[in-house]
Amino acid sequence: ATAARSVTAARVASAASAFPDGSSACGYGRFSVAQSGDHFEFPDGSTYIVRSPSSDSGGDEVEMEFVLPSDCLPPPPHVHPSQVESYEVIEGSLDVVIEGEWITLGPGESASVPVGASHTFRNSSGELVRVRNWHRPAMKFEDFIEEMCVNMEKAGIRTKYDPRTLIYMSMAMMDHPETLRPSRKRELLPMRLMARVGRLLRMG
Repeated sequence: ATAARSVTAARVASAASAFPDGSSACGYGRFSVAQSGDHFEFPDGSTYIVRSPSSDSGGDEVEMEFVLPSDCLPPPPHVHPSQVESYEVIEGSLDVVIEGEWITLGPGESASVPVGASHTFRNSSGELVRVRNWHRPAMKFEDFIEEMCVNMEKAGIRTKYDPRTLIYMSMAMMDHPETLRPSRKRELLPMRLMARVGRLLRMG
């Protein structure tokens, strides 16, 4: 059975030993598709939890819960060519930028990112933040998250300061251009280069 991650404001509990078969706490490699409760833990302390997988809606959407420690590594500004992304803060406060305009969301507040709009987010609050997140339609967002998580785990990355973190993020993003892509050339060009370096070094 899939083990759900227990999340509180005080901590994100480790679930590495939660699976009876001893499998990884990262991702859903044990299954052909994501299931509710599957989770992805990253070296910066962030955890992405699947609340409603794309299979529940026939691909219409995927709902996740983002558990973000303060100063977690934000994704580069990016666009979704065919998806609307939405955020709703459960706990704490989240900074979101959409087409250059920053807003801060508190508990119960939400924001929606139109198709093709440049955006990203950050947690600069000094506290843990919990956020509901939707991608509509789901496309392959779950696969993108799993690829990053599994590759970083296999590489033994334990900190966001490990330079390989950016290489694996770049590789995953270049692998899923139909789902998301960097929105600015100043990120796109170096990320393409890092992805090529990762492939040459057989990092994924």
